[in-house]
Amino acid sequence: MRENRLRHQPATPGQEAHGGAYLTELKLPAIADYIVVAKRAASSLGLVVGFSLQEIDDLNIAITQACENACAAAAQQWGSGNGQLKLIFKSRPRRLEVEVRSVPPRAVEQQQQQAVRKPHREMELDYETIGLNMIRLFVDELRYQVDDQTGSMRMRMVKYLIE
Repeated sequence: MRENRLRHQPATPGQEAHGGAYLTELKLPAIADYIVVAKRAASSLGLVVGFSLQEIDDLNIAITQACENACAAAAQQWGSGNGQLKLIFKSRPRRLEVEVRSVPPRAVEQQQQQAVRKPHREMELDYETIGLNMIRLFVDELRYQVDDQTGSMRMRMVKYLIE
């Protein structure tokens, strides 16, 4: 019973592991229908860190937008329905770091060395910029990059516990 109570309280220094961080990794198909799974994981881990319902809602909006961007990047680079989303959650005392990546399908990984990234069309750039600006409204830190060789997208977001 004690373990159950600890899971729903913010982490304290006595509960730290692996340098103060707990890592959770989730791999999903790069298909919009699976974004709900990423949101569930983020909500649950936000609860573990001690986020309020409002902070969890903010995190879910950011996760949704980040996953949509990653799905779009995967579809553009490897075709619709191909590729994976890789989410890495790092829960630390008073914060949650989330990294969202678009990862190529296994068959493409071997051919990636010769692959050249397809150029963005201007409309896609505008959508991407709008999405990034939306995410910035809901998280405390945001880093975004696209690998020019592979076309893989990587986004790192940090949300801090506010009291």
